[in-house]
Amino acid sequence: MRIATARLDLIPLTAHDADDLFDVLEDPELGRFTDETPPADVEVLRDRFAFWLARRSPDGSELWLNWVVRRREDGRAVGHVQATVGDGDAAIAWVVGATFQRQGIATEAGTALMAWLHATLDVSVVRGMIHPDHVASQTVAERIGLRPTDGWLDGEVVWTDEPEA
Repeated sequence: MRIATARLDLIPLTAHDADDLFDVLEDPELGRFTDETPPADVEVLRDRFAFWLARRSPDGSELWLNWVVRRREDGRAVGHVQATVGDGDAAIAWVVGATFQRQGIATEAGTALMAWLHATLDVSVVRGMIHPDHVASQTVAERIGLRPTDGWLDGEVVWTDEPEA
């Protein structure tokens, strides 16, 4: 399940990645549009990642796939991407640390993730949910081939690569 791009390696996330990602994810600004609070400490983050290792929802109906995003040049963890897959579609999300933003990392990782989902898991539709004021994520979504819909979920606009009817 490893995904490689020109500059990045997307590697299946494990609890051990908490050590490398804690400094990246402790920035409260990252959760401004998602209402997520930063992990209190590395152990909390390790526990969260350990829960994700099941790679399935508790009822078994969805795949929960998570990758740490590492720069190939130095192996540095710069963020993570995730996909929730069920019934031929996937919902994706990306988080890139503030220090590493505006370098095309989210676009590169998101493009690779979408291509992998379509080719490897035969996903027909990819969706992302983005806060209406989160311009940076909207820009990434456009660049990776998603477009906004009229749909909303939990206060966020649903974006999709589903062909228009």
